[in-house]
Amino acid sequence: MINVSNIEEVLTKIPGIQAAKAVVEDEEIVELHVVADDEKLPKQIVRDIETVLFASLGIKIDRKVISIAQLNSKIESSKVLPYRLEKLDVKDEGKNIKVSVEIVHGQEKMSGEFSGPKTSRNIPIVIGNAVLNALENIHDFVISVDDIAEVSLAGKNFLITHLTKEYKNVEESIIGAAPIEKDKNTAIAESVLDAFRRL
Repeated sequence: MINVSNIEEVLTKIPGIQAAKAVVEDEEIVELHVVADDEKLPKQIVRDIETVLFASLGIKIDRKVISIAQLNSKIESSKVLPYRLEKLDVKDEGKNIKVSVEIVHGQEKMSGEFSGPKTSRNIPIVIGNAVLNALENIHDFVISVDDIAEVSLAGKNFLITHLTKEYKNVEESIIGAAPIEKDKNTAIAESVLDAFRRL
């Protein structure tokens, strides 16, 4: 039987973790909320949590249920680190385009690439898949870029992205949006990233 108090007590012994709250249903951890300092990257904190729970209590946890909020080293304020588009490069390769992106999450940098036919309808899909490829190691979902559309609202132009997330044979629609400010390609990438933040 899973003991919530034991889980929370063990986790708060991990260096850097200051508080933990677990939600258990049917002998499975369905939510795990952790407050930690900013000395480690979120991915390392997740690894520590997985290792400690399995080694100490024999519990295997799905990393998608772990939510981490980090405090700065002086404990002045709390923050949930955003995923931010740092770099976008679209290279014309004749019939195809090759897209490279770099996404920053705290001190962590993630890179992704994708190539495909250079048609007006396919270019947004290629850009979207490059973004998702950069993020593929931090989630366990199946995600597809289904459609990207330009809309005008309140006198401004936006790009709207539709993603489909599949997990345990259940599909869910995720919508993201971004204003067209610098250029359309950047707005496409930002809208996909906005949708990913909502997963």
